[in-house]
Amino acid sequence: MTENEERILKKIEDMAESISYNTSKGSFARDIISSVAIEMVKEEDDYSKQLDKRLIDTATGIDLDVTCADKALKRREAIKATGEVKITGVNGSIIKKGYIVVNSSTATEYEIMEEKTIENISTIVKIQCNKAGVIGNCEVGQINKFGEEYIGLSKVENLKNITNGKNIETDEEFRIRALDYIRKPRISWNQYVFEDKAKEVEKVEHTHCIPRFNGAGSVKLVITEKDSETVSEELKKKVKDYIDLEIISDINLVVEGVQINKVDIVIKGTISSDFNDEAAKTKLIEVLNNFFFENLFKQKIYYFDIVEVIQHSGCITKIGDVTVAGNRNDIALNENKLCKVNNIIINKL
Repeated sequence: MTENEERILKKIEDMAESISYNTSKGSFARDIISSVAIEMVKEEDDYSKQLDKRLIDTATGIDLDVTCADKALKRREAIKATGEVKITGVNGSIIKKGYIVVNSSTATEYEIMEEKTIENISTIVKIQCNKAGVIGNCEVGQINKFGEEYIGLSKVENLKNITNGKNIETDEEFRIRALDYIRKPRISWNQYVFEDKAKEVEKVEHTHCIPRFNGAGSVKLVITEKDSETVSEELKKKVKDYIDLEIISDINLVVEGVQINKVDIVIKGTISSDFNDEAAKTKLIEVLNNFFFENLFKQKIYYFDIVEVIQHSGCITKIGDVTVAGNRNDIALNENKLCKVNNIIINKL
């Protein structure tokens, strides 16, 4: 019998013996009690499984969808990549809506979304991937074939990267978003509403709202831009204009990009035999920058947390000393600063 079955069996036996029933092995009462114990454990297990399907922390797949629907939250669907291509051909040739162009590297097909006539040898047309998801994302020049031969058209190419295709939200992504929504209630344009609204603008990745940063009626939004260390003035303006149109209150809104705070790190230690000096530095820069990014918008990064990250990096087997920006203190940050490694020096023990 399992541990749970033994536990329930013992409990029922004690109750039966208290009223003078014979519960010794082989007795009728013992057989009945054993059967009941087994069935009760099955019921417990079934209840536990059903409960797991209804908790955001443990539900998966459609069960997670149903659980989050109770909170008016829906899984984000996959998005088809869109962009533009340049088509070259004979002047007067018609590019019809529905023509197919192809990414030769992945055989991914895109549909032309508008009809145009070629003038001055070439023209630009809008396209959309036939499949939703990141499969439609590509780099410059990868879309370079037609789906078939089209009269008067000789060449196609995408002049810009296409990056706006997205896969359906994973269970873990959906779970994190749902828990964040519950823990940080969105009420009457509080700071969480500002952060959510900023993320609705394309290319915004992370957001942090600082309410009343300059007194009543003032709000500062700090944002990061996808695939970029700095935030463009164009994106800052887009976020400000978007929220100014949405909000009905008279708010002084300031949008800033995250500021980089670069630090030098000196480690006295022993490099693992699996790494040479340069490989160890590269690995350490990667894990430390990931750690700093995870702590974006924190007001302080603790010195001993940095040491722990180095210890668990796998490339330093023994540490004698670590200095960050010349000392062994915590790193104090404003809410709009992101720490990054400027340089790492490894002095061998």
